[in-house]
Amino acid sequence: MDPIALTIVPACSRPEAAPHFARLQFEAWGHLYPQSSIEQSTFDLRAELSHSTDLALLRMAWFALDADDQPLGVIMLLGGGEVEPEDAIELPGPWLAGLIVDPRSRRQGVASALIDFVTTTARVVGFKRLRLVTEHEVSFYERRGWVREREVTLNSVPNTVMFTTLTP
Repeated sequence: MDPIALTIVPACSRPEAAPHFARLQFEAWGHLYPQSSIEQSTFDLRAELSHSTDLALLRMAWFALDADDQPLGVIMLLGGGEVEPEDAIELPGPWLAGLIVDPRSRRQGVASALIDFVTTTARVVGFKRLRLVTEHEVSFYERRGWVREREVTLNSVPNTVMFTTLTP
């Protein structure tokens, strides 16, 4: 299927879409983060998030919208490190996180557009490297130039930390 035309907007500008995407995020990753909830994810997507370059404060989210202004997917840029609870390992951010595309809109370039948007945003604000953690999509990210950094365990489930170098 061909990529569709889309616009990327701050998630807080479309609070009505937050519960749907929070549910999709929870269904995809709730088993990795037992302390998470649909309610917390909804709150995070609705909140006016911090656009700070200070990693301790960085927390941004965006929705991809189609030509009819309907949300298709969401992505986040977070400053806090992902923790490997079993080993108490914390890796520094920033992190590409929370990427989920509505099942009806997959394989249309939405995820790639969101990834490109976040990597460009991170580069523009001056970050040199961006990380992510994935349970199943290693080859998807490798095709986009991401590199495996290490294997980790989240709630006893194997995952892969990947990174991309952000060049000017």
